[in-house]
Amino acid sequence: MLEIKKLEVPSAWEIDEKEARIALAAELYREGKITLKHAADTAGLTLWDFLYELGKRKISYTNISLDELKEELNEIQNLSPP
Repeated sequence: MLEIKKLEVPSAWEIDEKEARIALAAELYREGKITLKHAADTAGLTLWDFLYELGKRKISYTNISLDELKEELNEIQNLSPP
């Protein structure tokens, strides 16, 4: 069973609960601390709506590094016939 923690945000920040949940979920996902599905659930959004929010924040949904991408492309090129 997951432990539930409560986050309090000062009202002076002028941010509503929904936006705070989305921002927190997006950041935890970006840092690789939670999965895409868990992030969407935390944000209270569908997977597709959460992907849209990631796009608005310029956060990649693939979580693949540039080096990993280059390695994948090299492997694909090596498999291609000459």
